[in-house]
Amino acid sequence: MRAFLPKSSPAPRLLVLGLNHKTAPLALRETLAFSDPQSAHALSLLKAQFPPVEAVLLSTCNRVELYLSLPQDAPIPLEVLTHFLATAHHVDPRALAPHLYLHEDRAMVDHLFAVTTSLDSIIVGETQILAQVKAAYQLAAAHGTIDKVFHALFQRSLAAAKDAHESTRLAAGRVSVASVAVDLAGSIFDRFDDKTVLCLGAGKMAGLMLRHLVDLSPRRLVIANRSLDNAQKLAAQFATLLPTEAQPLEALDELLVQADILLTSTGAPEPLITAARMKALQKKRRYRPAVIVDIAVPRDVEPAVGGLPNLYLYNVDDLQNRAAGTRAARDVPVAAARDRLDLDGENLFRWLAASDVGQLVQEL
Repeated sequence: MRAFLPKSSPAPRLLVLGLNHKTAPLALRETLAFSDPQSAHALSLLKAQFPPVEAVLLSTCNRVELYLSLPQDAPIPLEVLTHFLATAHHVDPRALAPHLYLHEDRAMVDHLFAVTTSLDSIIVGETQILAQVKAAYQLAAAHGTIDKVFHALFQRSLAAAKDAHESTRLAAGRVSVASVAVDLAGSIFDRFDDKTVLCLGAGKMAGLMLRHLVDLSPRRLVIANRSLDNAQKLAAQFATLLPTEAQPLEALDELLVQADILLTSTGAPEPLITAARMKALQKKRRYRPAVIVDIAVPRDVEPAVGGLPNLYLYNVDDLQNRAAGTRAARDVPVAAARDRLDLDGENLFRWLAASDVGQLVQEL
């Protein structure tokens, strides 16, 4: 990658610097992950250091990306941005640099459209990324780090993604990360009417996994969360479908003894389930098999847990291989979606290049 050099065009400079599931291992992605408060703090620091910049920081289980719009006469060296991302989590910039990609101007627009539409996701057609891009855009707007250019760009990207999903059947079938996670658990056991499912976390991803889990008809569902009130609210949504209860996270050891299937998606900064913890519980569990699907980033479960007897651990990267078989069936809608996005991207980039951002915002 090269430093950013000024251009002769008066149009804003657009770029994205980031890494994803294709360029970086899970261990690095989870180290670099930003929570909402961390994102807000990082964006504020960047804006204070470079006032003319518009910035959005997108951090999901599959990617960390910094989107920037800046004047042509105010370039920022690539090394500065790499250092900015690395030092936010005490990572050596030299270790981070080989995993980063840089897309500029029209290529940045195309990349954002592909990300928002899920064409760059582990599971093409999943819809969670649309909400994640929208949340990142809204967070940046709330903290004053975007202006006309990014309002136009992100609003158009969100609209184009919705249009692509509605017009091309891109999301047809069970293609979410949550559904693949539950399908994975369902492939291990022959029956579920004698199984206890433990769900750690009560957020959106937990709810999505449980909606798919209902089809397996397990004997019992337990939802544990740091906030018992949130666990109770989520449990109430499934109480009429199968025996469901909410438990505090303080009861985790006993719940792990009872669980046959464990689904985790908390926002904990450190693993909740360590190899030492599970090893100490193995005798109480009578060494029963357990399937553990950890879709949290940072991870909720130490990788070493998967090396213990009869414990089958899967993380978000494992879902990529699981989802590979669904991609061929969606080749046609994917191609159609790319065609639509290419046209949308070309139109938007021409507007931006013509510095007609005010008119575009008004039309949107």
